[in-house]
Amino acid sequence: MKVTFSNECAKQFTVSNIFPIFASDFNLYIMIKKTISDDKNIFIVLFIYAFLLVFFCSLMSPLYPFNDWSDINLYFNIGKAMFHGQTLYTDIFDHKGPLIFVIYGIGSLFSEDSFIGMYFIESLAWVGMTFTAYLIGKLYLDKIYAFITALFFPVLMLSHSSEGGSAEEFITLFIVISLYLFIRYFKNKDAALHKPSHMLVHGIMCTIVLFIKLNLVVFWFFPLLAVFTNILLKKEYKNLLRNIAAFLAGVLIVTLPIVIYFLINGALSHAWDTYITLNRTYAQLGDFARIMENLIVRFYQRLKYDNYEFIIILIGALYFPVRYIGNIWGKMGLTLSFASLYTVIFMPANYVFYYSIPYYIFCITGLIAILDILRKYIKIPARWYFYLFFTLVALACGIMTKDFFGKPKEVIFRQQEEDNGVFYKFYNIIAKEKNPTLMCMGLDATTGIFTKANIMPTVKYFISPNLPYNIYPEMRDEQTRYIEEKKVQFIILSEASFSYDYYISLPVLHRNYTLLSTFEENGKSTYFLYKRKD
Repeated sequence: MKVTFSNECAKQFTVSNIFPIFASDFNLYIMIKKTISDDKNIFIVLFIYAFLLVFFCSLMSPLYPFNDWSDINLYFNIGKAMFHGQTLYTDIFDHKGPLIFVIYGIGSLFSEDSFIGMYFIESLAWVGMTFTAYLIGKLYLDKIYAFITALFFPVLMLSHSSEGGSAEEFITLFIVISLYLFIRYFKNKDAALHKPSHMLVHGIMCTIVLFIKLNLVVFWFFPLLAVFTNILLKKEYKNLLRNIAAFLAGVLIVTLPIVIYFLINGALSHAWDTYITLNRTYAQLGDFARIMENLIVRFYQRLKYDNYEFIIILIGALYFPVRYIGNIWGKMGLTLSFASLYTVIFMPANYVFYYSIPYYIFCITGLIAILDILRKYIKIPARWYFYLFFTLVALACGIMTKDFFGKPKEVIFRQQEEDNGVFYKFYNIIAKEKNPTLMCMGLDATTGIFTKANIMPTVKYFISPNLPYNIYPEMRDEQTRYIEEKKVQFIILSEASFSYDYYISLPVLHRNYTLLSTFEENGKSTYFLYKRKD
């Protein structure tokens, strides 16, 4: 039997009608595709610019001999171990979220003893942030001013990017994508229907961040609440249900593969105990008075030391919503989003400067507000030489911000191999052994030896995160057992290690291991390299 459809029926047979939750799925894609097509040359320049900025301003870059930052070496070697079959939280340990290790594990597929793969991944993350900043700028500004916004946003962020490759850098990419969609929706006063496809993206972005660093998901709380409140007050109940379903779908898209991974490997309870329970215990917040003191003092410090950057952020977080967001709920949502993000970043006692990278997204809106005022007095023609000029200026500003990380000129020419620092001194000893095994009793520059010597972790606590014994006694107890059973060939101990006093006086360490070398770091700390007695 032959089945035919009338023209009217064919019109009804669409993706929109079959899958009503995602009726607008292709709208954003079509819009972005058209923007890229219209501004192709701009995106090409921004792509090259982002790669060059990371090339000069991140120690992940092949320009520099090696990135010895302990955090990223920990991520890299756990990721590498995971991609070689070891299970996170049971075979190898850290208390960070699983997805940061997945990112670094992908990087290790390119090279297991260098960060060349991570350089490309980090550069692509900065490309994504730069592109999104341009799209946000285009909502309010002409092309040339939106281009300037996209150029200088990452330059401002560089002041807190440390050596490059922090978890916060990648998190910022996911936050800025959602920021763009929130601003698109709230830009007009009469915002009513919200596209479920955009809510699906929010669900995915929010959940990715949830599985990298828990506390930073607060960015989404108030903007999402504003979206749902606005839809509810407009009495668009069907649209509300579709958006809730879309958000939950985004959550499941990210969550299910992670849960399945831990279930298959029998590690789901370990993952919960480590990532949720341990981190809740580890968070050093103090009482309400101490939290308020931290927030006030660090606000003053931002004004004193970050001055113009923080002023731009405040303009973007406080002035921009009032002036440029038409919807009242959007105004409140974005402002409260900044307030909550600022609070979770700066209220802990153990704040580190690169934790604040994510709230630099408000530099985008701050720059938009400033450029919108300036363009009334300074007219910049959209000529190719102006685009080139601002690109070179931004690149120069970025390089000066990092100052090549303060390294001497010979570092650029890859002569650091001759350096007499602890990293290379111990590396040159360990790398001479065939298939060496290693355990670092702290989180310091020597952790990079795992990467450079391509040493695969062989014990769960192969590196010691900064966890006090009273919070997590299992790590020190297990490392003591490794020493007793001579599980590893080399052990590195630093005076800065949390349990230094315990280990330096541990009889079994001196009974089973020989002190092979020491290194005193400018009077700051002494490092000890031990080798197993055979």
